[in-house]
Amino acid sequence: MSWVGRWRGRGRTAEGRLLSQRLLLVLLVALGAGLGVPAPVAHAQADESLALESELAERYAPVIEIKRQADECDDEGEPYAPMPVEVILDNPQVALRQVGRNDPVVMRAPGAADLFGLGEGFYLDFPGDSLSPGCIYEKDFDRYTDGVEPAVYARVSVDPHEPDDGDDPGDQADVYVQYWFWWYYNDWNNTHESDWEGIVLRFDAPTIEQALAEGPAEVGYAQHEGGERAGWDDAKLDRDGDRPVVHSSRGSHASYFGSALYLGRSASEGFGCDETSGPSERLRPDVIVLPETVESAGDPFAWLGFEGRWGERQSGPFNGPTGPTEKERWDEPAEWFDELRDASVVVPAGDSQARFIVDVFCGAVEGGSSLLIVATTSPFALVVAIAALVLGLRALARRTVWTPVPTTPLRRTRRAGQAFRGAFDEYRRTPAGFAVLAAVYVPTSLVVGLLAVVLQQIPIVGALLGVAGDDGGTNLVFAALIGSAAGSAALFAVNAVVAQLLQSSERGVAPSVAAVRSVWSNDRTRLAGGFARSFVIVAVLVLTIVGTPWAIRQAVRYQFVAHVTVLEDRSGADALRRSSELMRGRWWRTAATVVVLNGTLVIVSVAVAVIALAISGGLPLWVFSGLLSLSVAVLAPFVAIVMTLLYGNAVAEAGAEAEVSDADGDLVNS
Repeated sequence: MSWVGRWRGRGRTAEGRLLSQRLLLVLLVALGAGLGVPAPVAHAQADESLALESELAERYAPVIEIKRQADECDDEGEPYAPMPVEVILDNPQVALRQVGRNDPVVMRAPGAADLFGLGEGFYLDFPGDSLSPGCIYEKDFDRYTDGVEPAVYARVSVDPHEPDDGDDPGDQADVYVQYWFWWYYNDWNNTHESDWEGIVLRFDAPTIEQALAEGPAEVGYAQHEGGERAGWDDAKLDRDGDRPVVHSSRGSHASYFGSALYLGRSASEGFGCDETSGPSERLRPDVIVLPETVESAGDPFAWLGFEGRWGERQSGPFNGPTGPTEKERWDEPAEWFDELRDASVVVPAGDSQARFIVDVFCGAVEGGSSLLIVATTSPFALVVAIAALVLGLRALARRTVWTPVPTTPLRRTRRAGQAFRGAFDEYRRTPAGFAVLAAVYVPTSLVVGLLAVVLQQIPIVGALLGVAGDDGGTNLVFAALIGSAAGSAALFAVNAVVAQLLQSSERGVAPSVAAVRSVWSNDRTRLAGGFARSFVIVAVLVLTIVGTPWAIRQAVRYQFVAHVTVLEDRSGADALRRSSELMRGRWWRTAATVVVLNGTLVIVSVAVAVIALAISGGLPLWVFSGLLSLSVAVLAPFVAIVMTLLYGNAVAEAGAEAEVSDADGDLVNS
């Protein structure tokens, strides 16, 4: 937070820089004329070219928007800013290491000349452990950059390209301005020291003079290994005058066109969530123009000749990055542009279902990153933890037993695995028939969601929700209740029609359609009442916070309400009581099964989302949400089959227990 106040609004203007450069050029020429020495024409042309490059780079220099950090070392804001690499060069806290046995230190405080010509077998090592950063990187960054202005590097190049009309390729060219951002530390799923990011502007012009006259044609923003492009006049491009605004993702520093939650994707870095939403601060960094090439160690930019790593050496995605000259867009900006996407996957806050699954997805990716770090630093501890988990699940599966009862009208199961195998066999016999039942899930979910939206429009309900404001916790709770009600109601309906179908001996499309019609004609009112009663009881208990454990207890006890309603012709409070009776002595077994089933739904949905994102870089949100709903709908009948088998066993066991109890009573009476 300290550096934001120091840097906001500071920095020299482009006009001032250009004026200084031109005055220096005039003084040099005049001095040479006064001494009777002819001005070197080649040098004058080079200086003029540098002045034009500087003018172009300054005019379109990016404005970088970063997430504001409220407190030092918090995890919500962005503690770093793009800086000149000189803050770590000639720094006694930084070591230059050579890859080898124990990676020995070559020298301390390496400078630009020391790095020139070194290959990929060398790397810079900052203080701290990149896999366990703590707050040391942020504190060191604040110390090293005290009094230093934020800066970005610019490189202007003219890239010839093949024309479409068959003319000489040398007759046409595009001007590219590459902006390179160096960040001190990358705090994303793949933590590592240093981070090179940036954007590229393309000018449909053969010369720098023409580029200055016509302006950019399009711009590309780097995001991990890929990126996104936009036309200069595209509505999605945020501009501050002639300066493109780069919305930098907190931690990963990927460059985006807007303020939102994005799904970042990369071949080597995997998947993750890029957050660019506010509150934010805008930085206007200084521009440092880089030369086309560096020929010697005496060049001030000799560090461009370093082919090693700009950070601590680690395995895989945790390795320090290579420098700009090792990136594709340095020498081949046109080819890099051709590989960019036209859009990124954005998750609007209003889409509660997609947001929920993305939150789960983000958490899973972060957890996977943590496991990878553990595997890298403590592989033995990870192996022990996995072995303990496997043994625990195996023990749970052996203890989770359902005793077979000959009188059960449905499939008998002895263990949890048998219940799942029985459900799989049922589904596999007539997949088309159960697809009909899967179709019940989607409209039911939509109807419940629509009713919730209508409910929100009622003045008194809207007033209650508005108490906390648009971003308040009340609205978040309401959104969660909508998603929970829609999903629960849809699964409740599928349970009812599956129970109706399994009661008969016939399977297929026609019997499935008949089961749907039967439930709709005879049981819809009683089912709606039973669901509403059970859901309200559980929701009210959850809202009290302290009643959450009781809510969990009741939620499991009400798992058979749909089955009782359809198969035993019960309704209302009677259906809830009957379901609770059947759960006696079976609560823990049923709860374990419910957890496994719902976990399967989430895992499959996330897997579908990941596969879809891997296949398509610019997946529209409606397709993303549709795939999530479809994957859940396809699995819903399987879940319902398992629960119906458990219900049948519970009924049979309860009947057997009642017979034993009656026999004991008769014996006592006699």
